[in-house]
This record gives sequence, structure tokens and C-alpha cells, in this order.
Amino acid sequence: MEKLLLTARVRRDHSRYTARVDGLPLEGGGPTAASAQEELVQAMRAWIEAQDAAERLEETLAAAGFPGVTEDTELELEFLEPESSGPGQTEPAGQTASPSPAGPGE
Repeated sequence: MEKLLLTARVRRDHSRYTARVDGLPLEGGGPTAASAQEELVQAMRAWIEAQDAAERLEETLAAAGFPGVTEDTELELEFLEPESSGPGQTEPAGQTASPSPAGPGE
């Protein structure tokens, strides 16, 4: 089974964290980095289900710059370390989450 690794970045603004997937209109937020990540995973699962039900998941992902996704492709999120609102680099955290395979009925 093929995998598509999507990168999610967590950003801290004041006392709130926001997690976003690069290239897709998905985000989650919360008072901690972990809660923002969990909310993003839930949002992504709902988005995948809605796109799949409308039979446009592969098309939407291709338009977002992720061509070649099939119903057998497993989607996986990789979270980068939280970054503050100031300048700085992010480093991979090594955390991943699998929201769902891209296949129907999943």
C-alpha cells in the first residue's frame, strides 16, 4: 500500500496553538500543541470522509499538489515541532498520525 506523508505545522500564538496541513485548507486549534494536533486529526478525518463520499478525494488532493493518490493510498500526517509567533526554524518532531486511508468505506 502506498503512503502519502502530509506535513502539519503547529504554531503558537500567545496562549493558543494552531495546527495546519501544508497545502490543504485544514486546521485545528487548542490551548496545547497536543490538543491542536488532535483537533487537526479529527478535522482531517471528517474532510477525508466528506471528499470520499463526494467521490472527489483524489481530484482534490491532485489539485492541491498531491497527484497519484488512489483509494488504496494511506494518508499520514507528520507534525513538526511547535513554533512561536517569533522568527525561528521548526524541526521535525517525529510524531505521525494516520487520519485514515483514502479508500471508500474507511
